[in-house]
Amino acid sequence: MNENYLVTQGNNLIEARHKKPLTAREQKIILTMVSMIEPSDKDFKDYMISIRDFHEMLGLEGREHYTEIKTVVESLMTKVVEIPLEDKGWLMTHWVSTARYIDGTGVIQLRFAPELKPYLLQLKTVFTSYKLNNILSLKSVYAIRLYELMKKWQQLSRWECSIDSLRGKLGASNKSYNLYGNFKNKILIPAIKELNEQTDLFIQFTEVKKGRKVDAIEFIIRRAPEKEIQLPNTEKQPEPTEELNKKDELRTRLNELANGYQFDTIFFTQLHQGASLIWKDDTEKELELLVRYVNEEKTVKNPLGFIKSKITSAWEIYEAGGRITFADLQPAEARTTGRTEMLPEWFTTKDEPYESAETNPELEELKAETLRQLAKKKEDFARKKNLKT
Repeated sequence: MNENYLVTQGNNLIEARHKKPLTAREQKIILTMVSMIEPSDKDFKDYMISIRDFHEMLGLEGREHYTEIKTVVESLMTKVVEIPLEDKGWLMTHWVSTARYIDGTGVIQLRFAPELKPYLLQLKTVFTSYKLNNILSLKSVYAIRLYELMKKWQQLSRWECSIDSLRGKLGASNKSYNLYGNFKNKILIPAIKELNEQTDLFIQFTEVKKGRKVDAIEFIIRRAPEKEIQLPNTEKQPEPTEELNKKDELRTRLNELANGYQFDTIFFTQLHQGASLIWKDDTEKELELLVRYVNEEKTVKNPLGFIKSKITSAWEIYEAGGRITFADLQPAEARTTGRTEMLPEWFTTKDEPYESAETNPELEELKAETLRQLAKKKEDFARKKNLKT
């Protein structure tokens, strides 16, 4: 697998209409395959995904379900995409041409349809790239497709698209979505909410009307890098086998503890890198505290996205000279509406669309004390620096 896990596609493929839409599971398989393509590749290869990784991407629990994996692959090979051509025509093709599993190998071999070569190989201009880990925690195929479109237009900060065209690009083919109200409430708003909570983008939109009818959507696109875990070492160094085994054992233990979700290899690797820099020997304890909190806090709707955002926020505080522990997180009492995560305010960022929690005197005092301690550290540092000069 590409060590940087970078997904790069020609813009025409990004803009394609999904005639037989991929499911979220299938989309993740395709994008994982795309991330394995090397810039120097002149032809498609057999892209190999281990049964274990395949199993985790499908969100299956327990032992590998070979029958279910085969069913997913069969469905994947029927999916069709319609790509716009420069001469105003179109190309319709399947995503995958062949799939192979040889008993005892532990891997599935997949190959892209050859018609996709101009859109995935030897790309020099008019392409879009993003990190694979930004979409692996997304549950909705509409959110994944919208993320790709937003990344294409990110540099311009805005993009306007007609409602009919947007439906086609997202694969919203159900007739009920021909009604704009249904499309907006069941696809557009949930997909934007998911992107804002879990990826490196923050999206807003306005409706463009012709008369009284909504004719198009204008998206405002901002990058929110604070929601990505940024690590100081940009070059990936090979880990000793012993460390890899320990990390994999920890992931297995946390997956056994997790209730209704699982950490796949790629997602957990980045979380563990950030967490181990912050908490060092206490990494396992802090991750376990966070998993136990998510299990108990019933109002957390997307556990993986929530966990990613909390470790990212902890990293920001660590870089600023502070230190937090997930022991501060306490499950809230159940409420009938709204988000109810009882979080210290510094666990969230201004770009995350969380609703404000009710004032909690204990948390307010804890926040104030933490801010006082950070201020004192800064004063002591400045004093020592002045003495040296």
